[in-house]
Amino acid sequence: MVDTSVILLGVVMFTVIVISLTAIILAARSKLVSSGDVTIEVNGDPEHTLKT
Repeated sequence: MVDTSVILLGVVMFTVIVISLTAIILAARSKLVSSGDVTIEVNGDPEHTLKT
């Protein structure tokens, strides 16, 4: 009975740690990685721009 509870506790703790680290990475990614439209100017000429 005691061995089963130790194994179950280990599995639960491992799962909680993995899920919390994944949540931290996703939250940091949403704050730190820029997203949206980007305008690229070719050779410093405003007439030759690319929008992505």
